[in-house]
Amino acid sequence: MTGLLHDVLRDRAEETPAPYIDPDLIIGHAERRLWRRRATTGVAALAVAGLVAAGATALPDLFPERDSGAPAHSTGGFTERKVGFAVGDVIHYGSRSFSVGADVASYVQTDDGFVFTSPDGDVWFFDGTGSEQIGSTGKKYGYLRADDTGSLVAWVTLTEDGAPQYVVYDTNTRSEVRVDDASAGPGSADDIGGAYVYAVDDGAAYWRNEDGIVRYDWASGEITLLTQWREAEEGFDGEVPTPDLLDVAGGTLAFDRVGVDGSTIRVGDSFDADVPALPFGWRGLLSPAATYIAVEQGDEVAVFDTATQDEVTPTVDGYPFLSFYGWVDDDTVMVFAIKDLGGSTYPADFLACDVPAGGCDVVSSAEVTQGSFALPVGEKVD
Repeated sequence: MTGLLHDVLRDRAEETPAPYIDPDLIIGHAERRLWRRRATTGVAALAVAGLVAAGATALPDLFPERDSGAPAHSTGGFTERKVGFAVGDVIHYGSRSFSVGADVASYVQTDDGFVFTSPDGDVWFFDGTGSEQIGSTGKKYGYLRADDTGSLVAWVTLTEDGAPQYVVYDTNTRSEVRVDDASAGPGSADDIGGAYVYAVDDGAAYWRNEDGIVRYDWASGEITLLTQWREAEEGFDGEVPTPDLLDVAGGTLAFDRVGVDGSTIRVGDSFDADVPALPFGWRGLLSPAATYIAVEQGDEVAVFDTATQDEVTPTVDGYPFLSFYGWVDDDTVMVFAIKDLGGSTYPADFLACDVPAGGCDVVSSAEVTQGSFALPVGEKVD
């Protein structure tokens, strides 16, 4: 949850009586980085930030009847990415909605449907007609990684003796394509070390091992070391990766050069890419073709052209709180926006905004409370 939204919801919850919340529309916790901005006069920045923890009560007149979607066991029926969110056991996908049969704690989209975790950490796949359990993350890990296109999804699971393993699953063939031990890497799974999947991109998964950050290629089975771990510099506790991987899109890496004097985000085809640093940023999310990156540093947020480092942040006016949480396509960003922070519940819009043109369309709306809901970003927020 972003500190800003957490504080806003907490302060207002303390000032007002607890609202009635329909238990059927409450789900388990979810967590994910979100794009955020405080609405100010003039052109404000948009950015990546922590995650929102909020409950969503769908407005009944804004959503169609629940739709079973594609034929049973079809593939490729969900190739188009759309602005979406989940409440309870319902995933909203553009103007459509699907009951997936279990509460959604976190979820991602593939070309064949939605992969989601339930609050107990089980992993499920919904193909448009029904859901089947395909694995488990364990409550400790509880996150998923998927690409902007394709059928691969990756997560960390636990063996019977509690050891972490990496899993890559193909929603087209409905089968695991890779299982690797994930006990390597400096530190523990609770800090900068341990098991972690960074991204899935173009048939490859990016994760950690005892040497550093690696890329696993699904077609060839090859594992390539991209950057090694290093000894900690003075001023750091423990070891840190050099640099740290933030996102991958179209084979392009967004990475953070971490040092005692601060960090800078760079975008290139390798960690050794000699490219200029972005003007600022601690976190970053690439558009599908890596044309743009949205970044956050403290309360500063922006969208930059990755080739020129020019700022191309779209203007979204009229909202006291904004969060950008994903990309529909290479020049359309998903936006979660609260319209009014004055009450105990908060009317919110889910928008698609053009980059760099800046035009926005409201795709759907919901009532936000101090509960939680899920976004198609693969992580859950407490």
